[in-house]
Amino acid sequence: MATKSGYINSFTQLFTEVKDYLKLQGDYVKIDIVEKITKILSMLLFILVVLVLAMGLLFYLLFSLAYILGPEIGFVSSFAIIAGIYLILLVVMVIFRKSLIINPLLRIIVGMFYEEEKIETEGNETDNG
Repeated sequence: MATKSGYINSFTQLFTEVKDYLKLQGDYVKIDIVEKITKILSMLLFILVVLVLAMGLLFYLLFSLAYILGPEIGFVSSFAIIAGIYLILLVVMVIFRKSLIINPLLRIIVGMFYEEEKIETEGNETDNG
């Protein structure tokens, strides 16, 4: 039969183990949050760099188009046509911002947060099946 001090010692050990487990779980949550924030920030930085490079490329391509059209229709008219192209692109982006920007970005971010859980779920299904 166990003694009173044996119960106290077991309870103390159990309390210490639970406390350590909760601390480790807290650390895991912090690391998981930092990892996901890092992924989101790196993705946003990548998107920003690609957008800046794409805008520079578009700018120079349209600028060269203006110089190609310049001798034919006049430089003022060619730059007005390029400004019109930019205006059309702006209107298209504003009209379709939800389907072109918001929804894909949300899909990527949600996919980052739930990809690990999806992989774990698929792994459990293959283990059970």
